[in-house]
Amino acid sequence: MWRSRRRADHGGLNRQFAMARSLFDEGAHEQAEKLIRQLLPDYEAAFGRYHVDSIGLRNLLGSALYEQRRLRESAAEHREAMERATRVLGADHRDTLGYAHNYGAALAVQGRAREAIAVLEDTLGRRSRTLGPGDLATLATAKALGATLYTAGATARGVAVLQKAYEASLGLPAGHPVREDIANNLRIARGW
Repeated sequence: MWRSRRRADHGGLNRQFAMARSLFDEGAHEQAEKLIRQLLPDYEAAFGRYHVDSIGLRNLLGSALYEQRRLRESAAEHREAMERATRVLGADHRDTLGYAHNYGAALAVQGRAREAIAVLEDTLGRRSRTLGPGDLATLATAKALGATLYTAGATARGVAVLQKAYEASLGLPAGHPVREDIANNLRIARGW
């Protein structure tokens, strides 16, 4: 559709990206995936494969696939987004770290624990250094890593990660969903 024009309609592409994001946010993951797959080649042709929005669109595709439990495809898209973002933005950029988190989570849900743990440990270290231990993104990665360690049989390591995350989450208001999720995961890991 977009390629038929002599010059790409960047505003139109951006509106389509916003529509795909809206569909995803509303839980219409299959529709979002379909739109993203149509949009991605045009987006990359107009802006380039390494443009931050092209990378973000690829990550959104990975998330739409994740929500449909198409985990191998999801991991591949998140990995590609992470690698491109690392090249363009650097390994410690907030977006790159978000894509790395998504990649690690997709690996974990597939049961690829060793790979997931390596990605999530690296991401947690980077997020802790660049964003701080109490940042919501850092806490999300700590929660994912702790749960992955626990399910992989590394209970003591999982408990240690979750305990540290819980302590960092105490800066959040009581009842905050992230704080509550970490506390619940910690209770499960400890067997309480």
